[in-house]
Amino acid sequence: MHPILLRIGSVRIYSYGVLIALGGLVSGRFWYVRRQRMGIAAEEDFWLLLNVILLGGFVGGRALYLIEYTRLFSADFWKTFFSLSRGYSVLGAFAGVLGGLWWFSRRVGAPLSRVLDYVCQAAPVWHAFGRLGCFAAGCCYGLPTSMPWGVTFTDPRAMIDPRLLGRPVHPTQLYEALGELVIAALLYRFVLRAVEEGRQPAGSVAAAYFVGYACLRFVVEFFRGDTVALAWLGLTAAQGLCLLLAASALAFHVHNRRNFKSPCTRS
Repeated sequence: MHPILLRIGSVRIYSYGVLIALGGLVSGRFWYVRRQRMGIAAEEDFWLLLNVILLGGFVGGRALYLIEYTRLFSADFWKTFFSLSRGYSVLGAFAGVLGGLWWFSRRVGAPLSRVLDYVCQAAPVWHAFGRLGCFAAGCCYGLPTSMPWGVTFTDPRAMIDPRLLGRPVHPTQLYEALGELVIAALLYRFVLRAVEEGRQPAGSVAAAYFVGYACLRFVVEFFRGDTVALAWLGLTAAQGLCLLLAASALAFHVHNRRNFKSPCTRS
């Protein structure tokens, strides 16, 4: 599509980076307005939260990508390690952000479950922007298809497998972006409202998001052309991680429900 959005002399502005930044602005605005509901009292703590999310997502996403897609300490490993335009795994970013939020909640005294809920409400919107960036860059591409909605990448700078240039492929980036927006809308309409009204325990938005994303990604993996196979039931590495993510989220929700009493049921 359009990996490079703008070129000014020798400076290149990449579409992926611009779309990621836009998604961050939208999500950051959502968190800023609701920072007190998250238990964040001080302004500087909000900015710390943003830095924790950015750093945790970057480190976790880069680490899992290196493990999945490169041979450790090879030339490609180091090239990817120092690259600013490639090499991120969303599932790895989840782990990095979760670890960062655990530290943040202890650092500022904010309830982890409540912080997680608001972060996970906006996360799918940010991720949708990111997948649009992937579509522009040509990464996270799909398998060849004869479906009428197949898309064709022709720019040799795109990150798609060169053998697929000029061939219609599944727009898996758009599948995931649309799915993320649907998840965000459902979370906002049904789950976040229930948590804020006391009908569901804090942490329910996070649990629902992780289960929803795990299901979405598990299905999309069948149409992706850049997967890493597992020697287990014919699954991809991402599908295996999605099963682990969904199981962990469900266990987290069951634990929260056991200790939860709705205001309507309290005597």
